[in-house]
Amino acid sequence: MADYAAPLPDFSRVALQGRFALAGRTYTLQISPLRRFPDYGEHVAVVHLRVVHDDTPLALVDLGARFSPADCYHLWSELCAAIQAAVQEAFALEPRDDSEPNPRLGCWGARPDLADLGESDCTTALVLGIAVDTRAAHRQPGSALVAQHLAAAVLRALRGWEAAATREERAEHG
Repeated sequence: MADYAAPLPDFSRVALQGRFALAGRTYTLQISPLRRFPDYGEHVAVVHLRVVHDDTPLALVDLGARFSPADCYHLWSELCAAIQAAVQEAFALEPRDDSEPNPRLGCWGARPDLADLGESDCTTALVLGIAVDTRAAHRQPGSALVAQHLAAAVLRALRGWEAAATREERAEHG
């Protein structure tokens, strides 16, 4: 696999892994157990997730549609909002007084093999880190529950990506 700016997360241990069909291909969703990293702080739980086909992370361009950068931004925004809502529900998070987002999401950026397509959310690899400040949590769920919430949210959002790709292809040929 091509090099990313930062090393990809370790998925040798997962809390949840499952295969699903999307746009005519089989993908694997992997979600890590909850982890703690000293540099994030003692109250921060981190979970990683990725969607891959043959160990290559999914990007919107893989769906075959000719999305505009604005379309890709919108679809990624919907995915991120779904992930945030799933984590907020799993942890029963209260809004923070300082208006800082909780959870915080981070991605690994564009897939290096797609660099020639230019920089946009259309080439962003679906590899995410989710950091949760647990001081605002009313629940301390286990890895399995968090993974179940995330899997449901990600799969719903990806069905939205697939539907958008289908609409785009029909408009292109219609």
